[in-house]
Amino acid sequence: MMTIQPPTHVPVLLQEVLDNLVLPPGARVLDLTLGLGGHAEALLGRCDKAASYLGVDRDPEARYLARRRLGDDGRLEILAGNYEDIWTDPQFLAWTGTHAPGGFDAILADLGVSTLQLRTPERGFSFRDEGPLDMRMDTNSGPTALEWIAEQTDESLADAIYQFGEERASRPIARAILRAHGEGRLATTRDLAQAVYTVIPREPAKRKGQSDPATRTFQAIRIAVNGELDRLAAALEAAVSHLRPGGRLAVISFHSLEDRIVKQTLRRLAGTYDGPGRVAPAPLPKILKLIHPGGIAPSEAEAAANPPSRSARLRVAERLP
Repeated sequence: MMTIQPPTHVPVLLQEVLDNLVLPPGARVLDLTLGLGGHAEALLGRCDKAASYLGVDRDPEARYLARRRLGDDGRLEILAGNYEDIWTDPQFLAWTGTHAPGGFDAILADLGVSTLQLRTPERGFSFRDEGPLDMRMDTNSGPTALEWIAEQTDESLADAIYQFGEERASRPIARAILRAHGEGRLATTRDLAQAVYTVIPREPAKRKGQSDPATRTFQAIRIAVNGELDRLAAALEAAVSHLRPGGRLAVISFHSLEDRIVKQTLRRLAGTYDGPGRVAPAPLPKILKLIHPGGIAPSEAEAAANPPSRSARLRVAERLP
């Protein structure tokens, strides 16, 4: 376990989450991405003493710090896992069977990378500070980013950078990264960023709102290493199946790839066909009602006060009877 001080954590779209999740007496709440517990702290503050709150996170350091933050609240249980696989976990099934046999009143999924992960150089998520090329959300399993890169070809790496980072220069960037690896010049986050800069030079002073040229590549490799989008749609469908009638699902995404999957999945479950230029073969089953169909973006004040929130979007849906 790393010995670090918990960073200042500002939960994104907090008021909007509180405004849109319904918490009746004895509420049953599922937090699929507990993180450092910012949303959980606020939601528990809105719940009565009879409520039950289940927080799930794959990151052992996040679970540890969330427990420190939230204390020994008897309403709270924290499980190791991720939103894709938790549905068949024996501990999850046992907890829901006891505490939420009829489903949940509120389910929250905050899909962003946590402040902890971004600001801990040893985790390798950011090139702001030098650290090893790790990028795993669960540091106890799976290949590191460096190990994953070592297994790629020019084509497979370029495809991942294009698909998950929407980076137009994916092919020359992939060649530059693998060239650096082959020459023994790829060990840290800054090494990876420097490989990108050989293709897209970094300007001495960025304009306001302009991202670093390495941002898209880092995002793409992180998504690939953690399989973040592999089963997101299926996980959302599983979450909806665990909602009580009238219960609500709230999902916060941070980039267009995530948001597109969330939007299309919720629209499909709301009976809205989302295939442009095509005709739906038959009416789709309608089990959800969309709340704020266009999603909710941060206010100008929040975006200014908390820059990581700028790209966030909250989508909310309610389970129909």
